[in-house]
Amino acid sequence: MAAVGDGLREERWSYPPDYVSAETLAYRLDCSRSTIDAYVRLGLLPKPESIGNLQRWDFGQVKAFIKAQNAGPMSRKNGSASEEDDAFLKGLEGGSAKNG
Repeated sequence: MAAVGDGLREERWSYPPDYVSAETLAYRLDCSRSTIDAYVRLGLLPKPESIGNLQRWDFGQVKAFIKAQNAGPMSRKNGSASEEDDAFLKGLEGGSAKNG
């Protein structure tokens, strides 16, 4: 059961959260909180999403963002043909997808 008001969590979940705080993201990426802030400013990590007054990262999107950055255009040439037309990947790279 989670303790109320003191920020301590007694209950442990068997899976990590899908949307994570900056502190949890830093833990999951094994870096400091200041590195998270710097990488977001530099565009090396995506910006967080607002959920009410919370700022959270969709960890699945963070992983996809990192993989897309590391793949680069040269690596994807050896991948599947549909990867070049993937609107999601183009959006992550700052490009635009064409319909048709």
